Amino acid sequence: MAIKSMSTRANICGRGASCKGGHSAVEQASYIGREKMYCQYDGLTYYPKYSEDLVHNEVMLPGNAPREYKDPSILWNSVEMFEKSSNAQLARTYKVELPSEWSYDLAVEVMRDYVRRNFVNKGMCAQFAIHDSENTQTGQRNLHCHVMLTLRSLDEQGRWMPKQKKVYLTDENGERIPLIDKRTGLQKVDKQNRKQWKCATVDVNDWNGKENAKIWRKDLADTINSVNAKLGMTENFWEHRSFKDQGLDLIPQIHLGEKASAMERAGIRTRRGDINRDIIEKNAVIEAARVVYEKAKEGLRIAKAVPVAIGTAIKNEVIEVIRAVAKRNREKLSLPIIGGKYLRLITNRALLQDKDYMERFVSMAGITTFDELEDYKKEREDQYSDIASRRSDMRDRKKYLEELLKVYKNYEPYIKYHKEQWELKGWNRKKYERKHMVELAFYDTYRNELKGMIKEPDKRILAGAWRKELDSLNNAYNQYNDRYAEIVNDLACVEVLQHNRKELERLLENESHKRTIREKSVEKNSHPMYN
Repeated sequence: MAIKSMSTRANICGRGASCKGGHSAVEQASYIGREKMYCQYDGLTYYPKYSEDLVHNEVMLPGNAPREYKDPSILWNSVEMFEKSSNAQLARTYKVELPSEWSYDLAVEVMRDYVRRNFVNKGMCAQFAIHDSENTQTGQRNLHCHVMLTLRSLDEQGRWMPKQKKVYLTDENGERIPLIDKRTGLQKVDKQNRKQWKCATVDVNDWNGKENAKIWRKDLADTINSVNAKLGMTENFWEHRSFKDQGLDLIPQIHLGEKASAMERAGIRTRRGDINRDIIEKNAVIEAARVVYEKAKEGLRIAKAVPVAIGTAIKNEVIEVIRAVAKRNREKLSLPIIGGKYLRLITNRALLQDKDYMERFVSMAGITTFDELEDYKKEREDQYSDIASRRSDMRDRKKYLEELLKVYKNYEPYIKYHKEQWELKGWNRKKYERKHMVELAFYDTYRNELKGMIKEPDKRILAGAWRKELDSLNNAYNQYNDRYAEIVNDLACVEVLQHNRKELERLLENESHKRTIREKSVEKNSHPMYN
């Protein structure tokens, strides 16, 4: 098992010069959410510089927050307008790395739960956005999540509260300590002749505690490792401790920043990028091991595929597109980040970029033209709709039964009190009812709750039948999973192939345009008029 050192970065967004997380909360929200936003504080409109890498964007709120804060523009403009100071701290920004093998839906589900547990349940408003991109030079994917957090608490009416409050200091007897004037030796008084006492300023909440960063980081690592274990992805163990805390003499890479990252993605070397390249060379052992492992895993999956002879006698335009794109793109196909309905459900998207894997898929499916590919897609989509509908109905029924059994678990301990009550008569029953008044009240409460939840007309409480049906549904649901995964994978392959056909058309058009320019240049230079 390889150790994967987690990459996270927490900063404060604020107007002060020392804030490294940006100077406008609205600008940062626009950047991570990839949407245009107007800032009421500075009167500027912020435009996102990129949009193609956005996977998901969402605002999560505690129960006492106004519902309109679900709109990130309203939320962060409210924060901006409430802060009057020229060096005010506006928000906390938190960027975390995620396993690139995760499907987008899984990443959204995990981060939504992580944000709720660590931030929203503590009273913070949070916006999180998941991005996915690919380095054009190395082909390495970068699935990551940006989180923005409010710094102020909200009161019960949803109004922003002070960040700090004044607390009077007390002695060992719990009495307030007078503030003594050193010159006179007497207790100080203010202009209204009120006595003054020693006090200290403390934070209203504990969100700024330095220990929080380690807690959030460890919780994320534990979450990722737990999810990976359930998926059977145990090749990497995500380590929350820094290299120093692990006792390793490895050098962590520096943060590139927005501009340097964009330049590096475009193939332009930067000073900060050169520093990281030097660090990568010095940490060559870990990097080499990771690269070898990834290639070995990919090779193993390809080797396990059934070998299919791809003949050259029959023309296959789909395979020709695969080879033409791979030839121009480092022997890999490209992936559509936006618009991939089925691709976002796939965990190992890198496999769908492998030329050999996709050629085998086309051959085994008996597809030779893109018209046949479209027919194949329609057939698979019909199957997907059917199985997805069945799974949805099963999930709804399972959820219904699980909720019934959850309430029944609360109801069950009080059934005996009801039975014992009606086994008695006269004075003994009245005496029993007075003694167990609370238990009998709980019996009625939970029974009424159950009766209200039951959708069946007879309203009978049949816990045994519910458990039996739930077990049967779980077994049936699990049997659908393999077939569902197979169909989703096939449809994701179709999406990739159709995307690469368009990509090839674009590449060929560019090449034709460049060729035309060169030919005109040669013709011009060879013309007698220019000689």
